[in-house]
Amino acid sequence: MRNSPRMAAPTRTDSQDPFAPIVVKLGRTSVSIYPRPSERGRSPRFVVASYTSGKRVLISLPTLAEAKKEATRIAALTNAGDAIGAQMSGTDRMELLRATELVAPFQLDPQTACSLFAEAAKLVGPHNVVAACQAFAKRSPASRERLPLAKAADAYFDAKESKRRSPRLLQDLRSRLGRFIADHPGKALADFATADLQRWLDDLRREDGEPVSAQSRRNFATVVGGMFEHYRRRGILTENPCRDLEREAVRGGGDVDFWTPAEAEALLRAAPEVVLPALVLGLFCGLRTAEVARLRWQDVDFEQRHVTVRAGDAKTASRRLVPLPANAASWLLPHRGAALSRIFPEHATAVPKRVTEACTTADVRRVENGARHSWVTYRVALGGDVARTSLEAGNSVAVIHSHYRGLANETDAKRYFAIYPAPADNVIPLPAAL
Repeated sequence: MRNSPRMAAPTRTDSQDPFAPIVVKLGRTSVSIYPRPSERGRSPRFVVASYTSGKRVLISLPTLAEAKKEATRIAALTNAGDAIGAQMSGTDRMELLRATELVAPFQLDPQTACSLFAEAAKLVGPHNVVAACQAFAKRSPASRERLPLAKAADAYFDAKESKRRSPRLLQDLRSRLGRFIADHPGKALADFATADLQRWLDDLRREDGEPVSAQSRRNFATVVGGMFEHYRRRGILTENPCRDLEREAVRGGGDVDFWTPAEAEALLRAAPEVVLPALVLGLFCGLRTAEVARLRWQDVDFEQRHVTVRAGDAKTASRRLVPLPANAASWLLPHRGAALSRIFPEHATAVPKRVTEACTTADVRRVENGARHSWVTYRVALGGDVARTSLEAGNSVAVIHSHYRGLANETDAKRYFAIYPAPADNVIPLPAAL
């Protein structure tokens, strides 16, 4: 930045004509000042003439001192070769100074700032630049609210609970979201991109370290995607990163895997007491893991020989009665608790873990949903009544027919439902009935 030039002396003295031109000389350059008298109520003024642009430019100023200062500035800039600066009026200089101050916080000079504005104006029009920037700011990751993941999940769960979603759905949400939060400590809702979620789904493992099934991955994606969509619709997120997740096909073909009668018996005899009643209800009544976890002892009717699965506890949200075979009753009676106490005292997610431990102890292979698959398979084989089995299982006839029919024979089915606990001296066996 140049130092301010010293004031050049005018060539006219005070005794001369007050309206004669005043010439300010600085080096090789002379700049004329023309005093103008007051007229029509206007104050006197002083006009500075500049020819730096090749044309005569007149600059009007209110006082002689300001006129001399401006003339000196023009002369100095002209001598220094800055013709453009010399052409600027006092107003122009103030506007340039203000523009410099406005762009200084962004470490830009006025020329660069104007160039960026011009580029933006080409895209959206000069009068739409601010509106376009505001719209971009709303979508920018830097502007997203950093809502902690755990807090977001709790609020989402509360919203579903307030809408009176089924207990089964709420439990599924809590379980799957709990797993998601545990795997991403310290994360915020806005920290996730599609690639992050896809890697998490690809790496999901069961308790035994094996990859979860394709269906399980789809279920996790549905639950987590529902939470992200909830916040997208409420303006907390600009997009749902789950929308572009890989939609993995779940193969419905292939035979269902299940335990042989010998494996089921070995498993029961090795199972710890905490999980034995739940395992019995899965093996001989076909109850799902989530249904067993919500069941209370009052739902098991030993006299009428059935188990009541309430609508709020069932996957299909419809009440059903499932027969209680004699062998199942024999296994359950020694462990019967208070009417309102839960049959499985731990969280539902602990059931598969306990069953896996029993498999290890009994040296029995781990089968996904093995208890329910075994029951449906042998139940169909025992009488061949697909329609009845579908009602008891809470599945469609088509599912039972296509996945379970013909997997086992009647002899194995009779052996399966004849698995009893070791008799005690004070126990009277119940008559067999199905």
